[in-house]
This record gives sequence, structure tokens and C-alpha cells, in this order.
Amino acid sequence: MVRKPVFAFLMILAVVLSNTISLAGQPKLAQAVYLTMTQACGCILDRCKAGDWVVEKVFEGPKQGLLLRIDYSTEKPKALEYIKKYRIAMAPAIIFLDAQGSELWRAMGELDLNQVQGKLREFGG
Repeated sequence: MVRKPVFAFLMILAVVLSNTISLAGQPKLAQAVYLTMTQACGCILDRCKAGDWVVEKVFEGPKQGLLLRIDYSTEKPKALEYIKKYRIAMAPAIIFLDAQGSELWRAMGELDLNQVQGKLREFGG
């Protein structure tokens, strides 16, 4: 009768180990680069303000350390480096990078709170 508890324990252990192994192979988020604008025409400015709200909600507390926020309006040379390197076509934009600076995921234009939160969880942020 000891077989059932031992079997159940081994099944649970197998599930836990398989999830750990599958997560270990996935790239890990090292930095999130957020490009926004505080000075722009009405429609772009509205989109950037909405993106700012999403980023503030997602990157709270200890997650703030992952975020590099760049304002094109006030930090143009720095913004241009990222625009060229990662071919950013519109603001706002958020790009998740691994430790080597390789892109894991991006969103441009209207940022969706649930999508950004989900991708942050997916990449271990």
C-alpha cells in the first residue's frame, strides 16, 4: 500500500522538474528599454501618456530596476542609439532584452497592460 503515495510523489517531482528544466532554457529578461516622448503632436502624445501609465503599473517596486526609460524629447542622442540599433519605428516602444542585449520581445504604439505584464512574467521579470 506504500506504492500509491510513492508513485504520487514521483509524479509531482517529475512535473516540478520538467517545469524547472523548460524555464531554464528560456532567455531571461535583463533590461526593458522604454522609449517615450513628452513633447509631440496630440495623437502621439496621448499614446505616449497611455504607454507611460502601462509602464508605471507594470514596473513597480523591485521591477523598476529592470527599466531604462528614455524620453526622445529630452534625451535625443541616447534615444537615437536605441532607435537605430533596434529599429524602433514609433513611440511609445518597449523592448525586452536579455543579458547580451538581444531582443526577446517588443511592442510599439499602443501598449497593452495585460500583454506587457504577461511578457514580463514569461521572461522572468
